[in-house]
Amino acid sequence: MILAHASDPHVGSVHDTALAAAFAALPAALGSVRPAPALLLLTGDLTDHGDAVEYRRLGALLEPLGVRCLVVAGNHDDPAVLRAELPQLLGPPADAAGSPAAWTETVGGVLLVGLDSSSGTLGDVQLGWLDGVLAAATGPALVVLHHPPFPTGLAQLDTEWPLTDAAALRAVVARHPSVAAVLCGHDHRHIATRLDGAVPMVSAPALSWRPELDLRADVDLTPSAEPAALLVHVVDELGLRTHHLALGAG
Repeated sequence: MILAHASDPHVGSVHDTALAAAFAALPAALGSVRPAPALLLLTGDLTDHGDAVEYRRLGALLEPLGVRCLVVAGNHDDPAVLRAELPQLLGPPADAAGSPAAWTETVGGVLLVGLDSSSGTLGDVQLGWLDGVLAAATGPALVVLHHPPFPTGLAQLDTEWPLTDAAALRAVVARHPSVAAVLCGHDHRHIATRLDGAVPMVSAPALSWRPELDLRADVDLTPSAEPAALLVHVVDELGLRTHHLALGAG
């Protein structure tokens, strides 16, 4: 199964001009991939303020792309408003997860499990639900959320907006060999790791803006001139492979 992965459009932010340029470049980028991706995945911070108008604008941006899209909620999102305004971008509601924005969907034989990390914490209820879903999986699975469950090395992100129960999520994932990867966003950069030496974890660069690659411990995030980009994941019997496609000039 081939899927495209982008993140953090932040519709309604001061970066909307750059976002428009990224969306203008998306059709050509998606069209250059053969076979065509079965899905476009957006890993959170879909809007900047989580209001209904911004979600409708996001829907209008996605509609012309002609590809199915699934999303998860980020810390700038409102899960209830997201579910109300764009239900077509979420899998069926998973009431047992305790969030209107959690879902499961099977695409091309791959189980995708969408988590709601909008509060910065998944919580015991959602983690227990995930554990059960993965235990019942009969094929490869992808765990999808906004916050990376690993330290990124970007100091402000790791200290001010972390996933508070990242270790608990990693423990759940480690129990289930069916998990091919954890896909996320939030850091606005393409970062890949195998924390704990196990499952691949990949964050997608933001469609809105990308920070400088400054790994010093005492600096805040600063916008860079790096172009927006799209990741293309291939999931098959070999596991996960990821390709990086730039979306024009920054």
